[in-house]
Amino acid sequence: MSASHSHTLTVGAPAPEFSLPAANRPGVFALATLLSASNNRPLVVEFLRGTWCPNCVKRMRALEAHREQIEALGGLVYIAAEKLGGLFKPEEYLAAHPVSFPFLLDEDRSITRAWGVYLPFSYDSIRIARPATFVVDAAANIRYIHVGGTQFDRAPVHEVIQALQTVLAA
Repeated sequence: MSASHSHTLTVGAPAPEFSLPAANRPGVFALATLLSASNNRPLVVEFLRGTWCPNCVKRMRALEAHREQIEALGGLVYIAAEKLGGLFKPEEYLAAHPVSFPFLLDEDRSITRAWGVYLPFSYDSIRIARPATFVVDAAANIRYIHVGGTQFDRAPVHEVIQALQTVLAA
């Protein structure tokens, strides 16, 4: 069962700022910088469990298949509670399986907590993010939220694209 809010955020709330390193490109990426780089267009913030998760890999493939449409409407950033050089070595996975958008690492889980999608423990996970999709407008306000109830529960891609179109038209 999905939710249209997180533990800490609702639609209309200001999006918590972040500044995180990327596993698939050099540099540190901040929400404000990503929004300004999108030329006043919305940004999809996609929380994933990690590069080790088959459902997350499938999700990235689904979003990458719509890369041109997403880029025409705004931008996208992936965030996972993984460590650079950690057990699952996300940088190695992403070198072998590149993605078009920044893949950010929330190593201390502070951003995952701030956005209200931290999952301390469940039958299939410990200390990771719930699968979640947020659409943030140019003013850094949240305009769409889908928080998955399970690792299989993801926002339909057509719904994410529709949310981008709605924000852009507003």
